[in-house]
Amino acid sequence: MDDQKPTDQKSRFGIDLVAGVIVLAVSVYVMCKSITFWKEDFVDVFYYSSGLMPMIIGICLFIFSVIYIRRTLKEHPFKECLFDIKTFCAEFVKSKNVHKALIGIAIFWVYIFIMLGRLPFWIATFIALSTLLIFINWEKSFGKIAKLLLISACATFAIILVFQIIFNVPMP
Repeated sequence: MDDQKPTDQKSRFGIDLVAGVIVLAVSVYVMCKSITFWKEDFVDVFYYSSGLMPMIIGICLFIFSVIYIRRTLKEHPFKECLFDIKTFCAEFVKSKNVHKALIGIAIFWVYIFIMLGRLPFWIATFIALSTLLIFINWEKSFGKIAKLLLISACATFAIILVFQIIFNVPMP
């Protein structure tokens, strides 16, 4: 968090444009998908199909995203928006917090797709939690690492106790 700079509300209008375009694309996808729901339902009229509610949500998202994009472009020229997006991307790529988050996602990817199924659940969970906690809170002291390992062991035990023993949920 120490490398994050506070951003004022006026300086991130390029991100507003990107968010508006993303929501616009999602709304078009939702509307197209709702039509396929209607065709798969084999009903004569659209308002009886399961695609009605997604269509309503898609139309609302479409309208709101068009208003959002229009307002952003009305308040700020398109070139300024592109420059802001470029500046944001440069800051985003250089951010230590982003690097930590991506490595954390990679740790969970290894846990889900490689460790689970090959190792017993409790060992895989303990290793993944320990790795993640030690990575996020890295200090070269034995006491700190031992404390994080103890926290991982307790969390793993709690997960197994609650889900596997109390609720009889089968673990992978």
